[in-house]
Order: sequence, then structure tokens, then C-alpha cells
Amino acid sequence: MTEFSRRLKQARIKAKLSQEQVSLELNISQSNISKYESGDLEPSIATIKNLMKLYKTTANYLFEDEIE
Repeated sequence: MTEFSRRLKQARIKAKLSQEQVSLELNISQSNISKYESGDLEPSIATIKNLMKLYKTTANYLFEDEIE
């Protein structure tokens, strides 16, 4: 699990959303949401933008340790 995937999961939990809710909202399979959070699959830039909006978080939070 990467730091990005860990923070992605934390952001979803903080937003009080289930993987199923995110899946329905963004029209992405729940399997892919799970893979994003485990680090088995990287979301596209467009998907990251949509996740940030839905979770009300920033790229700085999601990528903080990845940039350094």
C-alpha cells in the first residue's frame, strides 16, 4: 500500500462514504475503488480530480509524501 492509497482511503472514510457510495456517485466499479485504496491500481488524473471533489480534499493531502 502506498502513502497515496492510504490517504485516499482515509479521505473516503473522513467523508463518511462507503466504497459502494463512491462507486455509484462516480460510476466506477467498487472493485476499482478497492484497488485504488490497496495500491493495486492507479486512478487516472480525471478520476483523482473527481475523488478529491467528492471527498472535499486536496492534491496536497493525497500526494504530500509522494512529492518529496
